[in-house]
Amino acid sequence: MTHKRLNALVGLFVFLVSEIIYLLTMAPTFSFWDCGEFTAVAYTMGIPHPPGTPIFTMVGRIFTLIPFGDIGARVNLVSTLCSSIAAMFCSLITIQFIELYRVRKADEWSLSEKISAYSAGIISGFALAFSDSFWFNAVESEVYGFSMILNTAVVWLILKWNEVADESGNEKWLILIAYTFGLAIGVHLQSILAFFSLAIIYYNRRYTFSLQSFIVLMVVSSGIFLLMYPGVVKGIPALMRDTTPWVGVLILLGLVYAIYYTHVNKMRMWNTAAIGMFFIVIAYTSFTTVYIRSNHKTPINENSPNTMEKLYSYLNREQYGDLPLLNRRWSQDPDHQQNYEKYTSDWDFFVKYQIGHMWGRYFLWNFAGRAGDVQDDGADFKKLFGIPLIIGLFGMIFHFRKQWNMALAITALFLLTGVFISIYTNPAEPQPRERDYVFVGSFFAFAIWIGIGIDALFETIRESIEDETKLKFGAIGIAAFGLLFINARMLQVNYHMHDRSGNYVPYDYAYNLLNSCEPNGVLFTNGDNDTFPLWYMQEVAGVRQDVRVVNLSLANTDWYILQLKNESPREAQPVKFSLSDAAIKRLNYEEWPAREVVMPVPEGIKEQYQMRDRLRLTEGGLQPETIVDTIRWRFNPTLDAGGGRGFIRAQDRVVYETIYNNLWERPVYFAITVSESNRIGIDKYLRMDGFAYKVVPIASDEGGYGKIDRQIMYHKLMYEFKYRNLNNPSVYLDENSRRLVSNYKNVFLRLAADLIEHENESTSVKDSTGQLNTISNKALALNVLDKAEEILPTELYDMDFRLMQSMISMYIRSGGMDRAKAMLPKLEDKVQKQSDENPADVLPNYYLAQTYRQIGDYKNAYRLFESVRKLYPQDPQLKKESDEVAALAGIAVDSAK
Repeated sequence: MTHKRLNALVGLFVFLVSEIIYLLTMAPTFSFWDCGEFTAVAYTMGIPHPPGTPIFTMVGRIFTLIPFGDIGARVNLVSTLCSSIAAMFCSLITIQFIELYRVRKADEWSLSEKISAYSAGIISGFALAFSDSFWFNAVESEVYGFSMILNTAVVWLILKWNEVADESGNEKWLILIAYTFGLAIGVHLQSILAFFSLAIIYYNRRYTFSLQSFIVLMVVSSGIFLLMYPGVVKGIPALMRDTTPWVGVLILLGLVYAIYYTHVNKMRMWNTAAIGMFFIVIAYTSFTTVYIRSNHKTPINENSPNTMEKLYSYLNREQYGDLPLLNRRWSQDPDHQQNYEKYTSDWDFFVKYQIGHMWGRYFLWNFAGRAGDVQDDGADFKKLFGIPLIIGLFGMIFHFRKQWNMALAITALFLLTGVFISIYTNPAEPQPRERDYVFVGSFFAFAIWIGIGIDALFETIRESIEDETKLKFGAIGIAAFGLLFINARMLQVNYHMHDRSGNYVPYDYAYNLLNSCEPNGVLFTNGDNDTFPLWYMQEVAGVRQDVRVVNLSLANTDWYILQLKNESPREAQPVKFSLSDAAIKRLNYEEWPAREVVMPVPEGIKEQYQMRDRLRLTEGGLQPETIVDTIRWRFNPTLDAGGGRGFIRAQDRVVYETIYNNLWERPVYFAITVSESNRIGIDKYLRMDGFAYKVVPIASDEGGYGKIDRQIMYHKLMYEFKYRNLNNPSVYLDENSRRLVSNYKNVFLRLAADLIEHENESTSVKDSTGQLNTISNKALALNVLDKAEEILPTELYDMDFRLMQSMISMYIRSGGMDRAKAMLPKLEDKVQKQSDENPADVLPNYYLAQTYRQIGDYKNAYRLFESVRKLYPQDPQLKKESDEVAALAGIAVDSAK
């Protein structure tokens, strides 16, 4: 069988196995972070966050037309296929590099050489496919899988050109590379960083190395790179903004003429360059869809780039501000400033955090092992035994020894898509999430060296063994070693943490949050993870499109506020503002002296609440609520500038304007994830209605946490909300999902606590069929606690000992003594663990003593109360409690103690 055919079979094998693994672990719907946004804009051909991803959006749109399956899963398929193809390219590229440093041509290889080279390609491809960061991107609707297929494709294409560089028509490969770079701009700019690696390969093929020619290479390649970015990416929009939109057409016509002129005059190199630039610009025209769709006012239209000026701002990422390259500790954010103090200088911060923590740690995650899935976790060499790392480093050294100029090309790819990104993006500490996904190009480069390292082991033994039979068995042994101790081990270690099958948390959370709102509600959300899922639900699933979602992060931008005020996406009505459009455009930090906000409650609104009270009294014996005539709260500045001056942000003004101008016409809610600092002081009038707080004309001294509607809460939590697979131990939930789900149990326990607080009353609640039944609050509380434990079993979800003690106490008060006793061993284990970690902390033992007392185990209660008293002998409350349980246990105590 020819090398060409064997090579193709190797690539196909890597693709198929990778795709099967990705399909088995793919998210069944959209995931957190940008996935909900990208899927929603693909489905609606909308505008995502800057600088846009028109190629990904259009391809995603095609995949949404698949006539079966969840739409989020259909867009996830884009990433699985792209990532599998990228792994295939990685394997083929590895074999190509091996071909380049071997003496004999591939079709002349001995059997042992074939085994070594092809197995090296397979091991390299799987090392990339099963690596932590690459796999993470491969099973969700993000741009990084798509970006990697372009990244790997251009390297494969330049190596194909390298094979035929002396043949007629070889330029077609270079032109295809240029077009691929143009497409990459429409997906993610990371891919174009591979250009310098390609330039080195081109240089190695065309020129003999000298210092002078290499310097020329660096200057010319830098010039070409700058022509692409920022030249094409920013320059063309700038010209169209400052002159006329028709300048883009003129540029294309100019390139057409340049192609004609260089062809007629037989200027071969310049003709190739002109055609290449033409194809880059043609691919770049994908961004015209951003301008066109924005003018159609799609429901998701971030930055509203519907004019040349706005389009330039959008492509230039002006929303995020400028990041200085020299000043590493640049951010004025208080959290960032506090962290900067840990470092002695900018250089110290750069080396330890931006390189060590933000790239080196991720590199070790992928090739040494990841310690855990919690943010800022480090590396763990016990996971992969460091074998992929050692083999890769060995491959790098071997490659430099065999063919240093080609090894230099991989080094350029490794550093530019790794260290350089940290230099360019200049990340502050802390980051809201791990950023390893942006460095996958660097990990791709190292995966090539892992494959070369496998072949290097074979080449090493070949230096001392000439017998082909022995070499054949040696090659098989090395291949088996790589497949088992690199690929199989990476697959085994990383599988569970990357298995998203069965994870419906983002979908169900968004569904539950939207359905916490009454019709035509306004819902304030905090950031990406409680907004993008809602966009998916509304735009893709068509759920609760009447609710107007207000993202407080985006509410600091004028374009978003203007959309809230003036546009009506789907069924959602505009949000009323007293500010003019001109005033909204001027919104920024605003000096704001503390003031009392007074809003009289209209008689019609009071009557609505009073009617509901009267109806509930006839249904179930509930006590009427006190409906106020006026709601009053103190709106303090959210930023202290010192000297008695305070400021509010644009988002604070948006919250104020929304409540003041809309409250009595439509319900207003805050998601439970919105922090108190973002609620402008109105907590006194918040009531928990599911997973959102509703602003109501009912005051509570405890704020929103102290007031609930038992009827609403019970029906929603017990029958209306979705909790798929939360109690399935085989389904892996990532840190974001676990953190979000932890709110669920708090909400259940809040309802149970309210029911127990009114244990002598009854409440009329609807069952699963909608029939109204009046049931004692104690019975309802027991149902709620059982439901909480059913969907969020304590075995799977770690609870704070205080919360666990509270749940046990509520079980006892609601008549569930058997359930309380069943939970007791879990509390005992929790307390013991915390006591071992911090013996000086007596609070866990005190809580456990309280629990023993409630259950009736007075001897153990006395033992623990006494152990706590040893540290606090003068505490009269402790003595009183200890004496009481001693009496109940029949233990004689010395009253003088």
